[in-house]
Amino acid sequence: MPRPSRRRPPVIALLTDFGLSGHFVGAMKGVILQRLPDAHILDITHDIEPGRIRHGAFVLWAAAPSMPESTVIAAVIDPGVGTERKILMLKTRRHIFVAPDNGLLDLVRSDEPKAVTYVPDAKAVAKFALPGTSSTFHGRDIFAPLAATLAGGVTPAQLGKAHRLPPPVAWRATPGDPSVGASIMSIDRFGNLVTNIPIPPGSSPRDVIRMVVVGNIMVSHVVQSYADAPDNTPCLIRGSSGLLEIVVRNGSASTLLRAHDRTPVRVVWA
Repeated sequence: MPRPSRRRPPVIALLTDFGLSGHFVGAMKGVILQRLPDAHILDITHDIEPGRIRHGAFVLWAAAPSMPESTVIAAVIDPGVGTERKILMLKTRRHIFVAPDNGLLDLVRSDEPKAVTYVPDAKAVAKFALPGTSSTFHGRDIFAPLAATLAGGVTPAQLGKAHRLPPPVAWRATPGDPSVGASIMSIDRFGNLVTNIPIPPGSSPRDVIRMVVVGNIMVSHVVQSYADAPDNTPCLIRGSSGLLEIVVRNGSASTLLRAHDRTPVRVVWA
C-alpha cells in the first residue's frame, strides 16, 4: 500500500540590511508565521551594509541557486521605502522573489531571461498588507505578508499584472567586451575579494586572465585551494560562485591590499 505523500512546508528566505540588533527581522518573521504558521524561514543574511543595493543584489544572486525549489525569497534593501517605488514579484523557473523596484533583482534577472515580473495592484496590497501600513517599515507591513501569501499558494498573476522592466545591465567582465569593466562585487567576512570575472567550470583562472591589478598592486599567483597559497601573498582562485576571487591564506586580501568594493580593478586577459 503506498504511503500518503507529505506536503513539504512552504519555504520563505529572507535577505535584508536590517541587522540583528533591532526588532526588524523578528517582526518580519512574526508576521509571516501569523499568516502561514507552517512556514520554514531561512535567513540568507541580514548583514548587508545599509542601503547597499549592489552588494545585496550580488548576495541574492549567489545564494538563490542553493534555495529549495519553490522558495519565496523576500529581499528588502529599500532606501525608497514610503515613496512611489514599485513592489516587484519575479517568477523564475524555480523561485518567486519579492523586492522593491530599485535594482535589487537585476543580477538574478540577468540569468533568468524567461522570468516574468509582476506588480501587485492596489486592491491586492490592501488585502494582504498589515492594517495601518507604516511609511518606514514595509518589510514588516508589506513584504512579509506578501511573501506569506505567495508561499501559501497564491500566484503572482492573481495579485497583479505582468510588468515589463528594462533589460538588466550586463555585469560580468569578459574578454573582448570592454563595455563591462572588472570590479569587486563583494568582500566576504574572510577578506576575500570577489570579482565580477567568471571562471568557467573546470577551468583555472590562468585560462582566462594573466593578472589582475587591484588599485596599484598586481596579483598573478594562481592557486587551486587556499592551502596552496603562500602566506601573506595575494592569490587568484576560482571561488564557489564561479567568479575570480583574490585571497590571502590565513589573512585578509582586503586588508593586505587596502581594498574595498569601490577600489579600481584592471585585468590583463589571457
